[in-house]
Amino acid sequence: MHMANLDLDHNPPPFWKMFGFFFRYLKQEKLYYQITLLAAANVLLSIPSLILMLLISALLFLASYKLAFEVLHKVSSGQLEYDDYGSYEIDDKIGFKAITMAVLQLIIFIFIYRRDPPTGTALLIITTGVTPAFLMMLSKTQSIGASFNPMNLHAVMSRIGFEYYLLLAFFLLCAAANLAFKYYTAELLSGVIGDVISAWVLYFLLVFTFLVIGYVMYRHADELGQDTVDTEIVQTVSPDQEDPIKIRIKSLINNNKPAEAIAIINDLKHDDGRIDLDSYLSQAENMLIIKNRQRPAEKLAALVNEKQYKPAITMIQDYLADGHFIKPEQAQTISQLIRYAFDNNQHKVVLQLTRDFDKRYPLEHEQIVDNFFMVAKIYYQFKKTEQAEKLLSSLVKKYSQTTNTKAVSSYLKGIQKLKGA
Repeated sequence: MHMANLDLDHNPPPFWKMFGFFFRYLKQEKLYYQITLLAAANVLLSIPSLILMLLISALLFLASYKLAFEVLHKVSSGQLEYDDYGSYEIDDKIGFKAITMAVLQLIIFIFIYRRDPPTGTALLIITTGVTPAFLMMLSKTQSIGASFNPMNLHAVMSRIGFEYYLLLAFFLLCAAANLAFKYYTAELLSGVIGDVISAWVLYFLLVFTFLVIGYVMYRHADELGQDTVDTEIVQTVSPDQEDPIKIRIKSLINNNKPAEAIAIINDLKHDDGRIDLDSYLSQAENMLIIKNRQRPAEKLAALVNEKQYKPAITMIQDYLADGHFIKPEQAQTISQLIRYAFDNNQHKVVLQLTRDFDKRYPLEHEQIVDNFFMVAKIYYQFKKTEQAEKLLSSLVKKYSQTTNTKAVSSYLKGIQKLKGA
């Protein structure tokens, strides 16, 4: 089933006319199974261990909100067909950010409502009323501060207008539906199976609600000042109308340079007060988080792939100083650094990186020969003729049957002739 065929004619109808589309979207096989698998994972909560139960509950909570926010984010950007791939634009811990609204309401109930019911009730009504706007801002900026900013919330609500209040009613209706299901099926659905079914209903309604919120954001994208697939297509046709600063930031993000993008965005926010770059800031920050989570071997490979040889060599030398060696999955990563160091007369680095290369990558005969050939040249350059001759002879003897060693043999014969003369 392909949603890409849905023609909205640049004027999407209000969400209450689109429930057929919403249900077709949710029935797409991969999304349906993700909801079902999340619900089935609630079986693990029956494990008789409080620590495991808390850990599993937290993971399921984060996974369900990550899925819901991914749906919200994709639909709000105009991706009307579900794709089963994670979005690095959505923080893995966004569920904890989303729950801050409920925590705020709990604090209001405990510390204000009990002492001053009228004031507490008013605050609870206000916080409930702004919750859909809070979720929209959180999806757009990934920032709790920006999402709680009263100016931002008011802007979202006022720009969407009357449809926002109908969305709020739908949001509350879905929450009430979940509570009603649990209440009326409490006796019928007991035990592990009941927990799984209740969890499925909860996750389904959560994703369903966020899907509708995302659609409303897409419908009012112009008013909310956000980019969508539609506007990106228009900008491709008329590039002179696109902000050159955004082009630069997008280029940095696409080239995996989030730190540079963040620096530019923060400068613009500070100097010009621009808030239209928040979505790019969030994307770059999450890229940086993911980049920082990489294992040392992955970081090293990424630096080499980006031809950032100097920081890559610095990184590997820091580990060597601590008595460790980074072993990337591909031997070519180290070979590129060896070649760079050799070409730039960094002889010490060449010797460091080639040490035990043949043991770490025993099947890479061609790279072993190439790398140790450079070591032999360094030996000979520094008048260590016997060491160079011994190394070259060893290379020819070990690898002449499996790789081309003509250059090595020729160099060895040249040394021997000069030595004999």
